[in-house]
Amino acid sequence: MSAMSQEPGTVTGSSDAAAFAKRTQVSTDPNDWVPILQAGFVCTVAHLEITTLDGQLTIRPRCVPMVYAYHEEDGRRLLYLHGSIYYPDWIPVSLKHLWSDDGVSVSVAATVVDGLVVGRAAISTSLDYRSVVVNGVARKVDPSLRAKSFHALSDQVIPNRWSELRPIDDTDLNTDGQNHPTIGVLSVDLDEKETTVHAKIATHPDGPEHETQRDLDYPHAWGGVLTVRQTYGDPVPDKHVPPGTLVPKSVQDLVKSHQAT
Repeated sequence: MSAMSQEPGTVTGSSDAAAFAKRTQVSTDPNDWVPILQAGFVCTVAHLEITTLDGQLTIRPRCVPMVYAYHEEDGRRLLYLHGSIYYPDWIPVSLKHLWSDDGVSVSVAATVVDGLVVGRAAISTSLDYRSVVVNGVARKVDPSLRAKSFHALSDQVIPNRWSELRPIDDTDLNTDGQNHPTIGVLSVDLDEKETTVHAKIATHPDGPEHETQRDLDYPHAWGGVLTVRQTYGDPVPDKHVPPGTLVPKSVQDLVKSHQAT
């Protein structure tokens, strides 16, 4: 059963203060954070870049956007992170650092925005959202498991896409260590003892918060929530698609399932 805690906020300090409050729910229950991770596919991965130059240790915070996938297998919950492992000279050391053989401590944030909270004042402009923050260790996925990770990533971005793709081969997997794939996958074990996962859901059922009677009485003021939905445009083929080739069913289904209503 979900164990979300509610943190209602109220405006205080004035008899004219409006009782407009957002309700924030925070939880560590998988029943709450799993659906949020399943709803998106883009996250931000933060980590520390540690370098030594002329005996001087330097530690800098870094972050990078990545495609992710939530995956369950054999009773374990994993978060796969998709990224480039091809690094020209100009690529920052921080990105190379993520692919350390020893694993890297990371903080991963994924957010789904459900609404724009339109406030009457600048301080009351906000969001309705669902978010998950994962703190754990990201490790390179073993070549023998790369096919499973790419399967999960493909279907997280476009459901049922895997069966339509060019079959994966050893150039992609590098199972014999003789190839040099340009794309790698990291995994974070969500059930590992050291891993923490927190979900947060913020809604504004009664309108913007932090507003007083002065805001409500402001001429022509409007407050409320503007629903945010993700939609997709018409599929546009690239120049290599032969004329007459049908759009894959997975892509058609994705567009249809996110059509505005």
